[in-house]
Amino acid sequence: MPSWKSILANTQKQDPAKAPPHVKALQLYDCKLTTVEEGRVVFEWPVNPDYMNPMAVFGGYLAALADQTCSYALMTILEDDQNFTSIDLKTNFFRPVTKGIVRCEGIVVNRSRSQAFVEATFTDENGKLLLKASAMERILSA
Repeated sequence: MPSWKSILANTQKQDPAKAPPHVKALQLYDCKLTTVEEGRVVFEWPVNPDYMNPMAVFGGYLAALADQTCSYALMTILEDDQNFTSIDLKTNFFRPVTKGIVRCEGIVVNRSRSQAFVEATFTDENGKLLLKASAMERILSA
């Protein structure tokens, strides 16, 4: 398995050939990873009309993007001999996502030896809250 740092670097380069399978499947390279810090990431996602139901972006896609945002934030603090899996994801939608650039910020709120609590916040170009998600991640030995 590639190192977490290489996955983060390849994502920043938008190199889908080196992406993990789940990233390829979700076509998350439509997002641009703009910030990588310890315990924090920021993606910018141009709203893609292909993911819309008749009125707004399908909530399931946004939930998957929130899960991915939380996962990438966790990657910034893991050792290469560690892995993780989401064991709980809660998503709250505040406004419909219909157009523009969505800013997706993931922050590790708390980490213990065996789990982490991570939040994702999505805002529109005017800074209005669109979605807030929280994930509990189980940290495993690779």
